Amino acid sequence: MRAFCANLPRVQELTVQTPQHPLQPGLSRSAGGDIAVQFLTSAEEFAALAPQWNRLHERASVASVFNSWIFQYQWWQVFGRGQPLRLLVALESGQPVGILALYIQTTRVARTRVRQLRFVGSGGDTSPDDLGPVIAPEREEEIALKLARGALRIAGADVVVLSDIDPRSVFTGALETAAAEMGRPSLTSPCERIAYTELPGSWTEFLKSLNSDRRSRIKSARRKVAAAHTARFFVWKDSASLDQAVDRLVELHRKRWDEAGGSQSFQTPEYVDFHRRIIKSTFPRGWLRLYCLELDGEIAAITYCYRFRNRVYLMQAGFDPDKSKSNPGKVLLGHALEHAIEEGNEVFDFLRGEHRYKDQLATGYRTTLCVRVFRNTLAGLVYRLQRVWLPLLKARVLRRPAPKLKV
Repeated sequence: MRAFCANLPRVQELTVQTPQHPLQPGLSRSAGGDIAVQFLTSAEEFAALAPQWNRLHERASVASVFNSWIFQYQWWQVFGRGQPLRLLVALESGQPVGILALYIQTTRVARTRVRQLRFVGSGGDTSPDDLGPVIAPEREEEIALKLARGALRIAGADVVVLSDIDPRSVFTGALETAAAEMGRPSLTSPCERIAYTELPGSWTEFLKSLNSDRRSRIKSARRKVAAAHTARFFVWKDSASLDQAVDRLVELHRKRWDEAGGSQSFQTPEYVDFHRRIIKSTFPRGWLRLYCLELDGEIAAITYCYRFRNRVYLMQAGFDPDKSKSNPGKVLLGHALEHAIEEGNEVFDFLRGEHRYKDQLATGYRTTLCVRVFRNTLAGLVYRLQRVWLPLLKARVLRRPAPKLKV
């Protein structure tokens, strides 16, 4: 990563401007194609960015559901209020070519008040993956470096903690380069190891790719469900009844995990409200996939996914443990994989979370990244001591592998 960062182009120093009104075409023009950066701080300006953000998101070479305007703005509406918002908009000839949404979160570390600069979308009781700015594909590395420099110059933060960065993003290297330019210590570390399975052209090919035991289990589970129940698989298509779908998903998820020892998902009103907003917002775009398995006229399992750029992302799932003999969750996952293949998708991405079934189906793994950049404040030093140095020292003394560092 360091060698890559050294090859990033050198650009002119960042220009930070604070507009008095939402971004408009032609505002803050920079001569000669130079890139300037605007600094926005209000929810109203965040809302006004939607058209430009959506256009950039469609063009960006690295994009996900999680760095879309829909996801980040709805997250801010639920979890961000009352915290300082910091939006950076890179402009070329007055037109947005990069957008980065950040905020300052105040936490306690060893009884010390620490101010962390974080991605909008991270924090609260949500756990997104594949975050990072949206950047126009032209001059991508230069734009990323401009945004990185701007982020590190934001006042009021003791440590920059930008986690869950898409491993394909050039923003990781840009942050390292900007930190080195400013003489600030930084640390890049793995964040989450994510399993995925590459999808072949047909369900028959997929089954053939599995070992005989796994293949026979999938077929046997379907036969048993068909013999014991009137079964129906479907994908939710009715926008008018999405609230009903969300309520059933929450009910099944809680019921399933209460039996298994608990889950942090769907446990707070804010978490449920946020996902209800996202589900309703992404449905018109065709991103949402609520896979459902109905047994004897009642939905017994739901798998909550998104489809984006021929990739299906598994967010959450739930099933009725009272029908566990029929394995509704596993049967539904098989149907979801088959449907994803029939749609022409290339990857089924399991996102974060360690579960045995993910490893059993995985054909590969990817790792998101976390970049920390430290200021030499007392709180910044306390953070480094508690979250970085002590865990690494303890692992070395005990001759254990380096631990996964807490955000």
